[in-house]
Amino acid sequence: MTDPTSLDSDAFERETLEKLNMPKELVMRHRSPHFGHVFSGEGYATAYYGYMWADVLTADAAEAFEQSPGGFYDQEMAGKLVKHLFAPRNTVTPSQAFRDFRGRDAKIDALMRDRGFPVPK
Repeated sequence: MTDPTSLDSDAFERETLEKLNMPKELVMRHRSPHFGHVFSGEGYATAYYGYMWADVLTADAAEAFEQSPGGFYDQEMAGKLVKHLFAPRNTVTPSQAFRDFRGRDAKIDALMRDRGFPVPK
């Protein structure tokens, strides 16, 4: 909602990151103007949220395997994956299916760890 004609985008980004207490080690890889398409209509913004939520679910499910005795080839965990996520299809809500698989709701922590962010234990 800011008038872009007098906006110093570098200063705006620095000030915003400081307000968010963003670690200085994380450099800007994508600048604010790069995301104009996200806010230009409902379609892309909705899809982008879906992509991010899929990443959350995938990372959380992968951690379930990683923490299993057999790792990514753990037969028991693979059976739970099939039983609770693949086999039911649309007979239960996706959130309930994941809850049945993982024993809890999905958490963003695994995705944050996967992307190198410090996550308190």
